[in-house]
Amino acid sequence: MAARKQASASRPGALAGIRVLDFSWAGAGPFVTKFLADFGAEIIKVESRKRPDIGRLTPPFAGGINHPDRSALYLHTNASKLSITLNIQHPKGKEIVKKIVGIADIVMENFTPGVMERLGFTYKELIKIKPDLIMASSSIYGQTGPKSRLSGFGNTGYSISGHYLLTGWSDREPVSPGVAYADIVQPVFTISAILAALDYRKRTGKGQYIDSTQVETMVQCIAPAMLDYFANGRVATRLGNRSPYASPHGIFPCKGDDRWCALAVFNEEEWHGLCQAMKNPPWTRDAKFATLAARKENEDELESLIAEWTIAYDRDELTTMLQKAGVPSGPAQNGSDLVDRDPQLRERQSFIKLTHPVMGEVNHPTPAIKLSATPPHMKTSPCLGEHNEYVYKELLGIPEQEYNELVNEGVFE
Repeated sequence: MAARKQASASRPGALAGIRVLDFSWAGAGPFVTKFLADFGAEIIKVESRKRPDIGRLTPPFAGGINHPDRSALYLHTNASKLSITLNIQHPKGKEIVKKIVGIADIVMENFTPGVMERLGFTYKELIKIKPDLIMASSSIYGQTGPKSRLSGFGNTGYSISGHYLLTGWSDREPVSPGVAYADIVQPVFTISAILAALDYRKRTGKGQYIDSTQVETMVQCIAPAMLDYFANGRVATRLGNRSPYASPHGIFPCKGDDRWCALAVFNEEEWHGLCQAMKNPPWTRDAKFATLAARKENEDELESLIAEWTIAYDRDELTTMLQKAGVPSGPAQNGSDLVDRDPQLRERQSFIKLTHPVMGEVNHPTPAIKLSATPPHMKTSPCLGEHNEYVYKELLGIPEQEYNELVNEGVFE
């Protein structure tokens, strides 16, 4: 398969000319480098045919065919990147890594702490090759401390950081958000640090090392609960869809099969708007619903009465009516709604179709951030080892004969 060349100097975008050597895998690391790639950086993703990114092995697969070039997860987390296969355990593979470091600006990895050290690729070693190198490591607990060698995925970080005991209903077991949520949150912090490091290098000529942890970044997301504990000694617990600051606050049934809408009432103005939308039924004038404190005390009954009203309406019709009445509300949308029906997402081109060499034409989510002067220019995800010849022959200048010898020796497995 011919490689789709993506030379960094010719790629448009705010980060054009930045090259990243990407050892990351699964979710937390690839989301970081995907963002950089979407805005023009050249990402050289290192994999192996014996040990590909676990994302390639994760369903769903296009057409239901289990194949490393057909994973929807990999398609999303690795769009716009280059893929090379390299045996980094092989002595000659290690030397090639060092050559790529010599032409890179950033190295990204999210292995369990200690792996890069065993490979001989610590920041201390790599800056001997490229003194102004920026290196980012993403892990559960960080690179130092008594628990730093703990391995895990996004749900591990979600649990340790206190989130599981906040999600779900008070009379039931904790509930997972359904995705490895920490793998999505942590990259936001890591990306910010990388951009700050690039600015620092531009001003000083010096690189630096970035140590990003899932637990510490996820703790930032429950700051109100933490501050309440610091100030008042209260330990936050599971509230379901409710909020201590609003009532009603939740997801309510609408007409049709599995159709729901979200609404939230934080103040008396919004409460009066909701009452007007419901045409002021007699129960809304009851003293037990007259204030936020009263509504909180009678929340079960309140939610039951509202559900009896919402179930008679089409979801989109209802949320439009509530918004016009000044009540924060929105439809609970599924994947089909988002891709095929939401006019706002369509107008902002939140999904675009790109042609993948194996999967054919596939929808790709676009970056949620829009830059007016340098909009993203996405490419589909790479097939495994698709850019070997481009990286090894063109970027590193390895002669044809030597390249073939390295292939035969299993260096590019």
